[in-house]
Amino acid sequence: MKRFATLLLLFLAASLFSLDPYFTEENVNSFISELEEDGFIVQQGVVYTWDLLELFSNYLIPSCYGNNASNPYLAYFLPPAPGQTVPNTLPFTFRLREDEAIIFIGWTPPEVTYFSYVTFVMSKYLPGQSSRQRVLASVGDTINLTRIKTGESILPETKGTVFNAPTMIISTPDKNTDAIVRAAAAKVGFTQSLINTEPIPSSMLKLGLEQNCDELLTVIRLALFKNPQDKTYVQDPPIIVDGKLVVKPPYSHNYRGWVLRVTPTRPIEPDPFPTPSMIPRDTGDYSELDLKPTMDKLEAAILEEYSNLKADALRTQRAVEISYMAIQNVTDVLGDSRDTVYIWTDPFSLGDDPDDFAIVFGPVHSLTGKSTYSNFTIYTNDLVEDLLPVESRILYGFASVHSEHSAESKLGLVGSAERFLPDDPNAKYFYVWKVARSNPDDEDYCLVIPEPTSERVTYNSLRIAFRAYVNPETGVGPSYEEILMDKVIHFSPDK
Repeated sequence: MKRFATLLLLFLAASLFSLDPYFTEENVNSFISELEEDGFIVQQGVVYTWDLLELFSNYLIPSCYGNNASNPYLAYFLPPAPGQTVPNTLPFTFRLREDEAIIFIGWTPPEVTYFSYVTFVMSKYLPGQSSRQRVLASVGDTINLTRIKTGESILPETKGTVFNAPTMIISTPDKNTDAIVRAAAAKVGFTQSLINTEPIPSSMLKLGLEQNCDELLTVIRLALFKNPQDKTYVQDPPIIVDGKLVVKPPYSHNYRGWVLRVTPTRPIEPDPFPTPSMIPRDTGDYSELDLKPTMDKLEAAILEEYSNLKADALRTQRAVEISYMAIQNVTDVLGDSRDTVYIWTDPFSLGDDPDDFAIVFGPVHSLTGKSTYSNFTIYTNDLVEDLLPVESRILYGFASVHSEHSAESKLGLVGSAERFLPDDPNAKYFYVWKVARSNPDDEDYCLVIPEPTSERVTYNSLRIAFRAYVNPETGVGPSYEEILMDKVIHFSPDK
């Protein structure tokens, strides 16, 4: 019954979006015909839910890649290129020729706090290695809600916004391919002002269809739907049923739009995009650091509150290096985005004793002006036992607390620090939460570690990670140098 209800909602959503005058079956098919007349082979892909826990639980991937808990993902699923003989490693990865393009034609998500589109280098080939090396590094800045080009929103409730709005995104390494695609779009009446180009920097990558070429992945990130019913936007039937992959070519479009892989059949004069210039994170505003005395007072108050227990401060540090370093060094950065910071703790463990817990505290970056929203997420850092002796961490983010909830709800970061510093006016810029395996006294601001929902997942070794998405001043993540670091203290009865 639940599956039927979900499919019904998806059908209704598809019917609603089919009323949009910008994109219809007819004009998209006309666009495809124009591309074919220009000498392209056009194949359809699909935008589909990228549920990392589902993929991990079904042994399709060796890790959950440090997912942002409670925030869903979508990915492009694409057919192989014409003539490609080397299979892709995963159903959602693809190889790309230097003259190809991947085109999304569709609608942006319903109203959310954050969304973005970006392509990653999923893995690289290294001679002498028994398997491909995971990188998961973004190829440039995202196309996010602060800078995406769209048409008018098609729903009255989001009129004048970039939500529920028609858009086109061309991901290609080549300027001439981009120009041909844009010209074909113009011929069928697609407005140029809603077309975005994501340059794929061929100088940084090894593009092509051979075994030693990079595999790519394009992901749509979303965070915090304003209306709970809009969560159906990211709900699809399972990708794996009875152990078999059911989402596979031939693909067809859905209510989110169309994904097209376009491959030229005749030579196009190469004109590769240069490596894109990144939007600077730095603003020159270090005012959040002026709140450090308040954070020091907050830490002292926390230590005093739990002075009967042993206190161990966990080191917090930058979690991953920048993407272009990772691409060059072939290191794993777990799907990084320049729209946020990534900070996490050293691993730690919690027992069942009610006096064994972690206190998480720090600035609410959205209140200091350094982000649109921020959160902390609890991860399992356990090794994947069935892969031993190969070491792979589960890195499943299973619970999070974010800055969007009001102080009155007692469910978010805001308003949780005043109880420690009741007379300090700057306490409102901070949060304090407990993380424990139980909450016998029904305390507010206490995140209880749940039972695992997958047989392949355990919650023994833990990490806490921190994100702060999109500085409103820049449209990318805040500068690491301009923010205060969140902190974690592990308390235990072994004093």
